[in-house]
Amino acid sequence: MAEPAYVALAQEYAGRIRGGGWGEGVRLPSQGEMAAAHGCSRDTVRKAVDLLRAEGLVRTVRGRGTFVVGGEAGVPASEHEIDRIRAIGNAIRRARLASELMIYYQIRIAELSGIRQSAIEEARDRGVSYTEIGRQLGLAESRLRQLPEEI
Repeated sequence: MAEPAYVALAQEYAGRIRGGGWGEGVRLPSQGEMAAAHGCSRDTVRKAVDLLRAEGLVRTVRGRGTFVVGGEAGVPASEHEIDRIRAIGNAIRRARLASELMIYYQIRIAELSGIRQSAIEEARDRGVSYTEIGRQLGLAESRLRQLPEEI
């Protein structure tokens, strides 16, 4: 069974982006221009752009256009993209994109945990108690009572 036209179109544009043909910040043709160039409907183009956005390759700025994003290709740019991943028809592709997103956020969480730990250690070096640090971080009173005053 042949792929839907919007999937083929998205793959073509993704190839250009990943291949370096379109670099960060490049504005894609308008949906009307893409539809005319490929002999398809604007709805087909819209779905293709939605797939590109779900893969984290482009972002759309209302009234300005759709632009190639920088950073780590293949990582959705926002939480709203999770819904777009859910909408992808190909189950294997959907699973792959979900896995990539999970890995991306696990790495970010690890980085943030390291930053938080360094900040806590810095505060301790400046004489701030664990209880006060916990209070400033918004821990519940029941958790604060479990923290040592001094180590």
